[in-house]
Amino acid sequence: MAEYTLKYINHRARYDAAAFIGECEQQYHDQVLRVAEEIAENSAHRPIVLINGPSSSGKTTTNDRIARALAKHGIHAEMISMDDYYRTVGTYEIPPDPENGVPDLESPECMNLPLLSQHLAQLVAGEEIGLPRFDFETRSSVPGGQSLRLDPDEVVLIEGIHSFNPVIMGDLAHAATGVYLSVASTVTPEEGPRLEPYMLRFLRRAMRDSLFRNSPVAETLGQWNSVRRGERLYISPYRGQANLTVDTFLPYELSILMTRLEPQLRAHAEALADADLAPVGEMLGQVEPIDYADLIPDDSVLHEFIG
Repeated sequence: MAEYTLKYINHRARYDAAAFIGECEQQYHDQVLRVAEEIAENSAHRPIVLINGPSSSGKTTTNDRIARALAKHGIHAEMISMDDYYRTVGTYEIPPDPENGVPDLESPECMNLPLLSQHLAQLVAGEEIGLPRFDFETRSSVPGGQSLRLDPDEVVLIEGIHSFNPVIMGDLAHAATGVYLSVASTVTPEEGPRLEPYMLRFLRRAMRDSLFRNSPVAETLGQWNSVRRGERLYISPYRGQANLTVDTFLPYELSILMTRLEPQLRAHAEALADADLAPVGEMLGQVEPIDYADLIPDDSVLHEFIG
């Protein structure tokens, strides 16, 4: 786990922003290249790549970056979205989250994991599968999507919070590479408690939800305890299945997320405390902003959260 001081981040943001951003991006990029190299070396007998990680770890962008890095090794990566394996609403009972009094939308019971496991086994065996498609407007699974068969120089990438679930990994461990993505860094102020990795991920999610999912910070805060419960139940127990790990945290992102979210976060100090995020509120006003518009590369993982 990497540890950064707020003093260091503020100094780099104030006096050396362009180089700071470049170094952070390169550190992330180097991790992706190492992962792609190992996947390529083992692709002949491990054509399945399962990408896992908690909310706001940057799974979607990193999935794409790994695919692009694999292409440089002459390996084409097919993509399967776990979202397309959601079950049709009304055909099953969504389990409750008794701790938070809301439906447990993080539960693997919301997904047809046996079908995904079957499809992956068929791909390993050289067979063709017909991918399902989930229609989010009707909340229903639609059959008859595109077909897929893996060629010898291809792998398939699947990202999602349940990709390490025993229903999938149990029968496919011999043919799969597990990649675990997370924010694995902390930020320590000169005084007060440090920001833990899940707090840094909250900032990402709050920014993304407010910009792209019509969900204000108050709603993200209200869901956060249930999200964390889902991580404890459905992700953490299987983290040991990972062959490779990537820390997607970009230290400069704190200067962007904290300053952009500051007005909304100040208005919800009590909710921050209820969600075990009080240190976020205590750090407001202490983070040096960055004029980043022309400094962040187009393929940065941060664009997943700030646009």
